[in-house]
Amino acid sequence: MSDLTSEQVDAITHAWLDLCASQEVFEGFSHERFVDSELSAACKDSVKELEEAFPFLMVGVEDE
Repeated sequence: MSDLTSEQVDAITHAWLDLCASQEVFEGFSHERFVDSELSAACKDSVKELEEAFPFLMVGVEDE
């Protein structure tokens, strides 16, 4: 990842964490509540794409 600045790595990491948290919220909704399934799927897909493109996201990240 030497091509990325520390600010870029931080931005990618923060976006990934935000998407992971959003996905957890979507999965926590009960079936009685409306959940935008397209937005939920988009978050899940984006998390997967980020993890595949930037494997460092999966190393050393702990739940806060």
